[in-house]
Amino acid sequence: MALSYPKTDSMFIFFSELEGLRVTDKDNNTVGIFYDMIIEPIGKYARSKILIVESGSWRKSYASVGWAHVSEVTQNGIRIDIGASGLNFSAVLNHKSELSLRQDILDQQVVDTNNQNVIRVNDIHFLLADRDMVVAHVDIGLKGIVRRLGFEALVDAVVKLFNKNSDYINKPRLISWKHIQPLSINPVSMTVKVDVSSKQLLEIPAADLSEIMLDLSPKHRLALFKTLDITTKSQIFSLLDIKEQKSLLEDLGEAESVEILNHLPTDEAVDFLGELPKAAVHNVLGLMESKNAKMLSTLLGYAGESAGGLMTTEYIAVSEAATIEEALRIIKEKTLKAETIHNIYIVDQENHLKGLT
Repeated sequence: MALSYPKTDSMFIFFSELEGLRVTDKDNNTVGIFYDMIIEPIGKYARSKILIVESGSWRKSYASVGWAHVSEVTQNGIRIDIGASGLNFSAVLNHKSELSLRQDILDQQVVDTNNQNVIRVNDIHFLLADRDMVVAHVDIGLKGIVRRLGFEALVDAVVKLFNKNSDYINKPRLISWKHIQPLSINPVSMTVKVDVSSKQLLEIPAADLSEIMLDLSPKHRLALFKTLDITTKSQIFSLLDIKEQKSLLEDLGEAESVEILNHLPTDEAVDFLGELPKAAVHNVLGLMESKNAKMLSTLLGYAGESAGGLMTTEYIAVSEAATIEEALRIIKEKTLKAETIHNIYIVDQENHLKGLT
């Protein structure tokens, strides 16, 4: 019978300290070694869900153990409360759609939503909380690499000998898991497997998020982009250059591409479509909302560098007889609806242009 919570030597432990640890069953027989852990989100953090046990030297096989069956975790080994006969070993792991620490986090690129950059994970830091192992931090520093290589004690001793105040010793580079956005890809949806930091992602300005995306590999860039809401997608798309825009839409399906174009300001949609072959433009317009398609089709009839090519259907016209208060009210109402306003046109009673600001 499982204990109420796993026993540990410490409240904290690193993934590198778990790697290769002996796993024993309820009868204290060795059934394999620690290989991996499947985690699940709990609010802004994540906790242990499944222990992956590895067995065999040449022909390796793996068994999944629900974390509820883990009765003890120490730096000397892991104990489970079931017998060896209750484990089903297989040469293939069947957790492709779930978040694996070894495959999806360790040595992988992730987004640090707090510092708004892309980082590489060198080790993973756990906190024992109740009966769960909670992912507390990721280690992005040199110390994480040294720890995984097994030289932490030696290197620490040498560094302290020469400089006991070294940042290597006193300032570990740990990033809180609540600021981490994993980029592992769900093979079915082709989006990121788990969006643990969606709120933090939305707090990153579109300009900064677009720069983050450019630091990612093409497949992770696409997976992260597909995870975002349509407003953020269109904002980021607007900030990309034409080459990057074309590349992104080529990787997206037609439906997603058209949705983005439908949400772009008119002049930006015209600029983008003007760079495409006519056949491609006709295909896109045929898939767009009829009102938008008709508007864009009309504007695309102008040469790219002509006045028409720079046109937008979004504008503000104010009567020359309007008071300042009336003009401000009109401007406020119009700008709430319009995406792009460059000028305010002054017109007379017959709507003739008298000037602009």
